[in-house]
Amino acid sequence: MKPQNLIYTFVSYASHYDTPWGHGTAVEGVERTARLAHAHGIPVTWIVNRGSIPVLGEQIRQWHEAYGDDIILQCPFFMEDMGMSKDALKGRLEADWNLVKEAFPWATTKIAGRGKIYNEVIEVLEELDFQGMWGYCWEQVWWDGITHKGIPWGSWYVDSHRYKVPHPGKGKVVACEWTARDLHLSYHTGSPVIYSTDPNDVLRAGLCTGEEITYWKMLFDEYLANTDHNEQVFFLQQQEAHEMEFSDRFQVFPASHVEACEGMLDRFFAYVAQCGVTLTTLPKALASYHESNAITAPSYMLTKDKPIRPEVNDYTMTLGGVAAGPWPDTFFYYDSQCQMVFVKGECKPRLVRNYVGQWDMQDEFEEKIPPLFITTYEKTSERIELVYEIGNWKPMPFGLTYWDDELSDYEIESCSSDVEMKVIQDELAFLRFNLTGEKRTIRLVFRRKM
Repeated sequence: MKPQNLIYTFVSYASHYDTPWGHGTAVEGVERTARLAHAHGIPVTWIVNRGSIPVLGEQIRQWHEAYGDDIILQCPFFMEDMGMSKDALKGRLEADWNLVKEAFPWATTKIAGRGKIYNEVIEVLEELDFQGMWGYCWEQVWWDGITHKGIPWGSWYVDSHRYKVPHPGKGKVVACEWTARDLHLSYHTGSPVIYSTDPNDVLRAGLCTGEEITYWKMLFDEYLANTDHNEQVFFLQQQEAHEMEFSDRFQVFPASHVEACEGMLDRFFAYVAQCGVTLTTLPKALASYHESNAITAPSYMLTKDKPIRPEVNDYTMTLGGVAAGPWPDTFFYYDSQCQMVFVKGECKPRLVRNYVGQWDMQDEFEEKIPPLFITTYEKTSERIELVYEIGNWKPMPFGLTYWDDELSDYEIESCSSDVEMKVIQDELAFLRFNLTGEKRTIRLVFRRKM
């Protein structure tokens, strides 16, 4: 593993609210959250708005000096707050960022945050030189009014005219997920909200308790293992400060839930801090992403089942229950052109999402999978040879895998041209290429290591 390649960021909503479920700024929740994170050397990225800046400004400035805390700006809802007016949104964001500059002059990487995202929102962010948009939710449908199914996970350059699709080149705005998901169990169960790093969600689902966070540890270890073959693996975790408070102003969850989430975060922060990963803020992580990547960085994630299942209760039954598994090892991949999912033992993908030429943001970008034939497969103690054949098929991004638990004994001798090759954890070989409409034959040869 390369633990320094895992970029851990902790984000906390710390905005002013005037809603049926809360009023004001959750100062008590903010202070509780800060105390937990800072005790383990973890800087917090606070999501602020014009109402919370004067309330929290002095405290955040002190935490910035002492612990490196940073801020991002809550984006108004484009539809509900701004009446779907780009000019109104631009004016509000411009005015609000001026408040940020006055209160936090060290905040130079401009990031907005909100889960309800539209093309117009990204366009305005580009016009105002924002570098990031936090709030994307991989595989999510309906929950909190957010349907993002079809997008990549993690961090990627977003196309301002197609907010669910990676930019074909170096975009101006990096998309950031709301909170990291369990790719494996989210995909196989269709329950990304439950299998996540959100404290309240895993608590209500019975995956973790205030004293028991084995599930979170296993999930973090899985991300950590994938640093072997990724330059950067992003693990962003978020918790709302108003969900860490039980007071006259905020009672989103009962006091027992606040206490349990406090225990979960305390234990998880301690676990993360001793793993040797990169602990940073979201603005610093995104500034590094812009510096390091001229195009959306490919992501390679090999995932496995976890022997922990949610409870059957009113929360997990909300969207029709949660499938129980068990589920096979699964490899997830995306780049600027596509997203693919492969199940252990299968050479062709179970899922291909094609981002090239897409324009309908109600779509999930899924393609039909062409038939695949292995016309040669020979494995000896000295070599492995495979020949893959695909007939005439529409032009689109594509990929194949070869799974073999003995790959550590072999090295690649040759592969057909125009194919990118990567061996993942000595368990599978991944081949990335594009279909052109013509028949395609790919020959792959391994030779035993000397």
